[in-house]
Amino acid sequence: MTDQEIADVGPAFSGHLGQYRGCFLPKRTAGRFDNDRRGLRSDLPRKSVEPVARACGTAVRTLPEFLVAAGWDHLRMRQQYRRRAAAVLDAVPDDPLGNVGVIDETRCRKKGDKAPGVRRQYPGCVGQRDNGIVTVHVGVARGRFQAPLDAELFLPACWDEDRVRCRDAGIPDEVRTG
Repeated sequence: MTDQEIADVGPAFSGHLGQYRGCFLPKRTAGRFDNDRRGLRSDLPRKSVEPVARACGTAVRTLPEFLVAAGWDHLRMRQQYRRRAAAVLDAVPDDPLGNVGVIDETRCRKKGDKAPGVRRQYPGCVGQRDNGIVTVHVGVARGRFQAPLDAELFLPACWDEDRVRCRDAGIPDEVRTG
Protein backbone atom coordinates (compact mmCIF):
# COMPACT_ATOMS: atom_id res chain seq x y z
CA MET A 1 0.00 0.00 0.00
CA THR A 2 1.11 3.54 -0.63
CA ASP A 3 1.28 6.16 2.15
CA GLN A 4 -1.82 7.81 0.67
CA GLU A 5 -3.77 4.54 0.61
CA ILE A 6 -2.89 3.97 4.27
CA ALA A 7 -3.94 7.55 5.13
CA ASP A 8 -7.23 7.03 3.27
CA VAL A 9 -8.00 3.91 5.32
CA GLY A 10 -7.69 5.82 8.63
CA PRO A 11 -11.21 7.33 8.79
CA ALA A 12 -12.86 4.08 7.67
CA PHE A 13 -10.86 2.10 10.24
CA SER A 14 -11.75 4.59 12.94
CA GLY A 15 -15.42 4.37 11.97
CA HIS A 16 -15.26 0.58 12.08
CA LEU A 17 -13.75 0.59 15.56
CA GLY A 18 -16.25 3.26 16.64
CA GLN A 19 -19.02 0.66 16.33
CA TYR A 20 -17.61 -0.98 19.45
CA ARG A 21 -17.34 2.18 21.57
CA GLY A 22 -20.54 1.33 23.44
CA CYS A 23 -19.01 -1.95 24.64
CA PHE A 24 -16.78 -0.10 27.11
CA LEU A 25 -18.52 0.13 30.44
CA PRO A 26 -17.42 3.42 32.10
CA LYS A 27 -17.65 6.55 29.90
CA ARG A 28 -14.05 7.50 30.67
CA THR A 29 -12.92 4.12 29.32
CA ALA A 30 -14.68 4.91 26.02
CA GLY A 31 -12.77 8.22 25.99
CA ARG A 32 -9.49 6.37 26.39
CA PHE A 33 -10.54 4.08 23.55
CA ASP A 34 -11.08 7.20 21.41
CA ASN A 35 -7.62 8.53 22.36
CA ASP A 36 -5.98 5.23 21.50
CA ARG A 37 -7.73 5.13 18.08
CA ARG A 38 -6.79 8.75 17.37
CA GLY A 39 -3.16 8.09 18.31
CA LEU A 40 -2.91 5.00 16.14
CA ARG A 41 -4.23 6.98 13.15
CA SER A 42 -1.90 9.91 13.75
CA ASP A 43 1.34 10.65 11.95
CA LEU A 44 3.41 10.08 15.10
CA PRO A 45 6.75 8.46 14.29
CA ARG A 46 6.33 6.09 17.27
CA LYS A 47 2.88 4.66 18.08
CA SER A 48 3.74 3.29 21.52
CA VAL A 49 1.62 4.22 24.54
CA GLU A 50 3.64 7.20 25.78
CA PRO A 51 3.78 9.21 22.52
CA VAL A 52 0.10 8.46 21.81
CA ALA A 53 -0.97 9.62 25.28
CA ARG A 54 1.10 12.81 25.06
CA ALA A 55 -0.27 13.61 21.60
CA CYS A 56 -3.82 13.17 22.92
CA GLY A 57 -3.12 15.45 25.88
CA THR A 58 -3.84 12.75 28.41
CA ALA A 59 -1.82 11.46 31.34
CA VAL A 60 0.63 8.81 30.16
CA ARG A 61 -0.62 6.26 32.71
CA THR A 62 -4.21 6.33 31.38
CA LEU A 63 -3.57 4.47 28.13
CA PRO A 64 -1.68 1.57 29.72
CA GLU A 65 -4.53 1.33 32.25
CA PHE A 66 -6.99 1.24 29.35
CA LEU A 67 -5.03 -1.44 27.51
CA VAL A 68 -4.57 -3.64 30.59
CA ALA A 69 -7.58 -3.09 32.82
CA ALA A 70 -10.38 -1.47 30.82
CA GLY A 71 -13.87 -2.50 31.77
CA TRP A 72 -15.65 -3.73 28.66
CA ASP A 73 -18.49 -6.03 27.78
CA HIS A 74 -16.61 -8.66 25.78
CA LEU A 75 -19.74 -10.76 25.17
CA ARG A 76 -21.53 -7.77 23.63
CA MET A 77 -18.45 -6.95 21.54
CA ARG A 78 -18.20 -10.55 20.30
CA GLN A 79 -21.88 -10.61 19.34
CA GLN A 80 -21.65 -7.25 17.59
CA TYR A 81 -18.52 -8.33 15.71
CA ARG A 82 -20.10 -11.63 14.63
CA ARG A 83 -23.22 -9.84 13.34
CA ARG A 84 -20.98 -7.48 11.37
CA ALA A 85 -18.91 -10.37 9.95
CA ALA A 86 -22.10 -12.22 8.96
CA ALA A 87 -23.44 -9.13 7.19
CA VAL A 88 -20.18 -8.67 5.28
CA LEU A 89 -20.06 -12.39 4.43
CA ASP A 90 -23.60 -12.20 3.04
CA ALA A 91 -22.51 -9.38 0.73
CA VAL A 92 -19.44 -11.24 -0.59
CA PRO A 93 -20.05 -12.76 -4.05
CA ASP A 94 -20.44 -16.52 -4.19
CA ASP A 95 -17.23 -18.49 -4.60
CA PRO A 96 -16.92 -21.96 -6.19
CA LEU A 97 -15.72 -23.33 -2.84
CA GLY A 98 -18.53 -21.68 -0.90
CA ASN A 99 -17.96 -20.83 2.75
CA VAL A 100 -15.02 -22.55 4.39
CA GLY A 101 -14.87 -22.97 8.15
CA VAL A 102 -11.42 -22.67 9.67
CA ILE A 103 -10.35 -24.12 13.01
CA ASP A 104 -6.82 -23.38 14.20
CA GLU A 105 -5.01 -24.42 17.35
CA THR A 106 -2.15 -22.07 18.17
CA ARG A 107 0.58 -22.73 20.71
CA CYS A 108 2.63 -19.83 22.03
CA ARG A 109 5.63 -19.73 24.30
CA LYS A 110 4.95 -17.99 27.63
CA LYS A 111 7.39 -17.10 30.36
CA GLY A 112 6.54 -17.65 34.02
CA ASP A 113 3.67 -19.62 35.48
CA LYS A 114 1.05 -16.93 36.20
CA ALA A 115 -0.39 -16.36 32.70
CA PRO A 116 -3.78 -18.08 32.34
CA GLY A 117 -3.42 -21.64 31.04
CA VAL A 118 0.39 -21.69 30.92
CA ARG A 119 2.02 -25.05 31.48
CA ARG A 120 5.06 -27.03 30.42
CA GLN A 121 4.32 -28.53 27.00
CA TYR A 122 5.59 -28.67 23.43
CA PRO A 123 4.91 -25.34 21.70
CA GLY A 124 5.93 -26.11 18.10
CA CYS A 125 7.40 -22.62 17.62
CA VAL A 126 10.20 -23.46 20.09
CA GLY A 127 11.10 -26.99 18.95
CA GLN A 128 11.34 -28.35 22.50
CA ARG A 129 9.30 -28.54 25.71
CA ASP A 130 8.83 -25.13 27.33
CA ASN A 131 6.17 -23.08 29.10
CA GLY A 132 3.35 -22.13 26.77
CA ILE A 133 -0.36 -21.67 26.21
CA VAL A 134 -2.79 -23.06 23.65
CA THR A 135 -5.56 -21.04 22.04
CA VAL A 136 -8.20 -22.30 19.63
CA HIS A 137 -9.52 -20.02 16.88
CA VAL A 138 -12.57 -20.38 14.61
CA GLY A 139 -13.00 -18.41 11.40
CA VAL A 140 -14.73 -18.35 8.04
CA ALA A 141 -13.52 -17.69 4.51
CA ARG A 142 -15.24 -17.14 1.17
CA GLY A 143 -13.13 -16.17 -1.80
CA ARG A 144 -10.75 -13.43 -0.63
CA PHE A 145 -12.85 -12.60 2.44
CA GLN A 146 -11.56 -14.02 5.73
CA ALA A 147 -12.81 -13.30 9.23
CA PRO A 148 -11.95 -14.69 12.64
CA LEU A 149 -15.16 -15.46 14.54
CA ASP A 150 -14.01 -16.57 17.97
CA ALA A 151 -11.04 -17.61 20.05
CA GLU A 152 -10.69 -19.33 23.39
CA LEU A 153 -7.87 -20.25 25.70
CA PHE A 154 -7.48 -23.99 26.16
CA LEU A 155 -7.58 -24.64 29.90
CA PRO A 156 -5.34 -27.60 30.84
CA ALA A 157 -6.63 -30.08 33.43
CA CYS A 158 -3.88 -29.07 35.88
CA TRP A 159 -5.35 -25.55 35.88
CA ASP A 160 -8.96 -26.74 36.09
CA GLU A 161 -8.09 -28.72 39.22
CA ASP A 162 -6.60 -25.61 40.89
CA ARG A 163 -9.49 -23.13 41.12
CA VAL A 164 -7.52 -20.77 43.39
CA ARG A 165 -4.86 -20.44 40.69
CA CYS A 166 -7.62 -19.88 38.11
CA ARG A 167 -9.21 -17.11 40.19
CA ASP A 168 -5.81 -15.47 40.72
CA ALA A 169 -5.33 -15.46 36.92
CA GLY A 170 -8.83 -14.03 36.30
CA ILE A 171 -10.35 -17.26 34.95
CA PRO A 172 -14.02 -17.43 36.03
CA ASP A 173 -15.25 -20.51 37.92
CA GLU A 174 -17.62 -21.41 35.07
CA VAL A 175 -14.67 -21.91 32.68
CA ARG A 176 -13.75 -25.58 32.94
CA THR A 177 -11.98 -28.23 30.83
CA GLY A 178 -14.10 -30.48 28.60
